[in-house]
Amino acid sequence: MKTTRFETFMDAIIAIIITVLVLKLTQPGAATWGAIGALSDSYITYFICFLIIFNTWYNDHNLFQMVDEINNSVVLVYGVLIFAISLLPYFASWVSLHPNSIPAQTMFGLVFLVTNACYSLSTYLIIRANPYNKQLRRIDLTNFKRYIPSMIILIGFVLTYTVYTQGIFVSCVLATIYWFFIALFTKSEIESSERFEALFDAIVAIILTVIVLEITMAAGGSWEDLFKERIEFLAYGVSFIVCFNFWNYNNNLFGIVNRINHRVIWSIGGSMLVLSLIPYLSLFVSHNFYSFVAQACYGLNFIVVAVLSIVTANALKSVDPGNIALIMLLNNNYQLLSTLIIVGIGMIIGYLAYPPAIMISCLVSIFFVWMIPHFVKN
Repeated sequence: MKTTRFETFMDAIIAIIITVLVLKLTQPGAATWGAIGALSDSYITYFICFLIIFNTWYNDHNLFQMVDEINNSVVLVYGVLIFAISLLPYFASWVSLHPNSIPAQTMFGLVFLVTNACYSLSTYLIIRANPYNKQLRRIDLTNFKRYIPSMIILIGFVLTYTVYTQGIFVSCVLATIYWFFIALFTKSEIESSERFEALFDAIVAIILTVIVLEITMAAGGSWEDLFKERIEFLAYGVSFIVCFNFWNYNNNLFGIVNRINHRVIWSIGGSMLVLSLIPYLSLFVSHNFYSFVAQACYGLNFIVVAVLSIVTANALKSVDPGNIALIMLLNNNYQLLSTLIIVGIGMIIGYLAYPPAIMISCLVSIFFVWMIPHFVKN
């Protein structure tokens, strides 16, 4: 069978899992840096889960560029792989809440082991299903490096059941970091960006709809009850504009992109990681609207996305230096630089006088992103 519909199906599931992860994050007990720091285990777990899911997609994307056909055996193994990944949000939340629980550690580690095993087995089955594919034949399934993550996790199991309860979690972190650097430094030039654009669109679309789930339901049916939730609706509105603006920027950008590579994918992947926290931060800032800490977290999220967009622009220019339209567009970073300056000013005002100035500055910077091209043309 052809792979196009299967790839679309898998990408949709991965996009949903990535965005559902944030719903399992616990809100800080107070709008203080100390309360945020107390949840560091949850944030690390979230980061690791996002990384392993995105890395699974990245490896699958590179593999399926070479695949002609798949069979039912491949689909079956991928079904088990998807099932294992879909459990990550649940067991990630469980292990972050109970880091010294052996059952929680065990289930978290088993998800990682099954994921690694299924990916290796599916690769073998894909190669067998395409016996005349020379590209697939170059994949060395006996390469020791492919099995290092599983070995690291197995060592973690030994540690958890002997001397160190959190051994599995630590080993999963190390295994994920290993896979990340292998993927990051493995060159992979991709002629078509369509599948990556589809994943990006799906993630942003789900983030936009997940944000509204965090709005508290009005206590009654009166206008007064609804008005009490005005801050949450305001935060939702700002966050919707932020996400939609990011999508629009990338949509216009990729309209003239001819090819991408691993650097482009991972820089935008970093942006999606940060952007996926928008529903969480929207709720945090709506409950602590006049707190500098809450507003600063929101502003920092905005700044990091802008910085990563600059990194993406440089990666796109390097991978496609012959694309004159792209080079001309990206040589002027007025839009992104204005974002950093405006939100930076908002952070200063927020710290010194009025914290909501930070969220306001995010909106103002988006206005400039839309208006600068008009001023430049005139």
